[in-house]
Amino acid sequence: MTSARDKRHQFLAGLSVNLLSLSYGGVILWTSASYIYLKKDSNRFETGVLTKEQLGLITAALSPGTLVGALFFGWLADKIGRKRCLLLAALPMLAHWIIIPFARNPLQLAVARFLGGTAGGSCFTVIPIYITELAQDNLRSTLGMLLSLALSTGVLLINTLGYFLHYITVAWIMTIIPLAFLVLFAFNPESPQYLAQRNREKAERSLRYYRGISSSGDANEEFQQELSRLCKSEDEKPEKLQLCWHDFINLLSLSYGCVYSWTSASYVYLLEDSRQFETGVLTKEQLGWVTAAAFPGSFVGALFFGWLADKIGRKRCLLLAALPMLTHWLIIPFARNPFQLAVARFFAGTAGGCCFTVIPVYITELAQDRLRSTLGMIFALNLGAGILLINILGYFMHYITVAWILIVIPLAFLVCFSFNPESPQYLAQHNKEKAERSLRYYRGISSSGDANEEFQQELSRLCKSEEEKPGKPQLCWHDFTTRKARKAYLIGLGLVLANQFNGSLAMQNYMTFIFAEAGSNLPPMLSAIIVSAIQLTGTCSSTHFVERAGRKTLLLISISGIFLGESAMASYYFLTSKGYDTSMFNWLPIASFSLIQFSANSGILSVIFPVIAELTPPKIRSTVVRVQMITMFLLASVITKIFPYLTVTLGMPGTLFICAGFSFAFIVFIAIFVPETKGKTIEAIQDSL
Repeated sequence: MTSARDKRHQFLAGLSVNLLSLSYGGVILWTSASYIYLKKDSNRFETGVLTKEQLGLITAALSPGTLVGALFFGWLADKIGRKRCLLLAALPMLAHWIIIPFARNPLQLAVARFLGGTAGGSCFTVIPIYITELAQDNLRSTLGMLLSLALSTGVLLINTLGYFLHYITVAWIMTIIPLAFLVLFAFNPESPQYLAQRNREKAERSLRYYRGISSSGDANEEFQQELSRLCKSEDEKPEKLQLCWHDFINLLSLSYGCVYSWTSASYVYLLEDSRQFETGVLTKEQLGWVTAAAFPGSFVGALFFGWLADKIGRKRCLLLAALPMLTHWLIIPFARNPFQLAVARFFAGTAGGCCFTVIPVYITELAQDRLRSTLGMIFALNLGAGILLINILGYFMHYITVAWILIVIPLAFLVCFSFNPESPQYLAQHNKEKAERSLRYYRGISSSGDANEEFQQELSRLCKSEEEKPGKPQLCWHDFTTRKARKAYLIGLGLVLANQFNGSLAMQNYMTFIFAEAGSNLPPMLSAIIVSAIQLTGTCSSTHFVERAGRKTLLLISISGIFLGESAMASYYFLTSKGYDTSMFNWLPIASFSLIQFSANSGILSVIFPVIAELTPPKIRSTVVRVQMITMFLLASVITKIFPYLTVTLGMPGTLFICAGFSFAFIVFIAIFVPETKGKTIEAIQDSL
């Protein structure tokens, strides 16, 4: 039976760690508790009293911070441990309360809220993991509920203090909580389960502390059994490592997803804010050029980074690609004419070209067969998440504020991804010892002595590439003209054409414009957020079903859904243009558009990248993937630019009927020519061509 002494350290850990949650509860309702002062104190801010819009932006700044914090600290907890991660999270919480007394404009308050949100993200991701890993079964629920209790107490505390005191005084008082957390929580050991993956002796000491056992001699049989079960977590480590690292490789994809729909999310400000640009508000033609500028950049990026990946390696190439992405977000706040915005978009496009060419190759080279498609799909998932994120931020904030916030993503990528080893297959061409270390890392094997037969066979297959490519890999024309190479290239080209000519990508760039033209009852920006969420759901569904249903099945379902959605939407526009009363079908544009985007993101926009990499022979994979992506970006540049002209020349119904016709043609192509690659090794896929 568990004694009160046994429980004491667990309760102390639960209470001390939730001081951070208590502080975040105060952050959540700070604007509500400070509402009267923020609306009436005209001497406090350079801009006078805050407007309702400014107050709304300050309030909303918390949510993107929480998203970033959940992503960053959720990853960091597996790298440096739960304890150190939570101690680190106290710093942005402390910064939040310190910035507030010195803030002189709404942007500074929004930055403080964003930082408070990042700390809150750690509360919701890391604290539940920490509590679950240290608590006994009969205490887990009780200790887990302390998080909700601390949040509610924080909400009550901030409202009580806000009733009696000025918000600046409240902020100084609230700094005590994260400081107390830093002092008290520092005495708690790391969670036993995290330590069990690294050091059994430290894991035992930690577990003894949380179970109230002073020495090994006092440990009973129940304790020994728990310690034995705990240390088995080492066996489950390999897949987690791959998934965790891959999520943060794709921070670059997340940022490019934001770039992709930036013009759509900033549509209102760009066409109405006459003070920002020397030339006044942007015309639709100028907006078209700004939108399309990303795709020539993608073309250049695909060429340059695709070539560079074979010269300096996949890892260094991806780190280098973060610089133009960072430049893009830095240029936007200072841009004073359409040309400068187009230059920013061009820079971001070069980083996007790297995402589409280097990341699929990198993932194909490091992933185990059973994880290859799932890991590959996270690339598309991050693109979808980026599109949703930019539309949500664009709905609540000015595009300049959004740009400053989104600088965090490429910076986080540079920090996080720098710890990642080079791909084993690339290293196998240069250094077998480093290739083995890299492969051990991605398979979760700590030393050569722990390697099993399966690992040795995989390493042996991997290093055969060195025998096939003496010195530097030498490509010749014959490598591209074999039957397998030709067939892989033509199938890949067909998938790239299907990716672009179905029209779903062009429509993404003009979402708000399309909804404004449709006369939907919902505001265009809100409609865009809804559709972005549906897109992300589609990508999530493809991530879930790609290994169950198969790539070919998903592609067929995807392109068929696009065909149906475009046909329905085209029919609606056609009947409306002919004067028919379609008022009872006002819901149809957003419903059809949602079907198109859900279907596109569940297959044709997400599955083709891992499929192209899987089909292409390893020796020419990098070159062929690069060529396919260049083709895609050239087509994207042209289609995105001409889409508005087609809607003017042919009308929306004519444009959508053409897209539907292409979609039907690609249904036939996929059904006949695209092979299924589900569950097959790279060698088996090549043999089937």
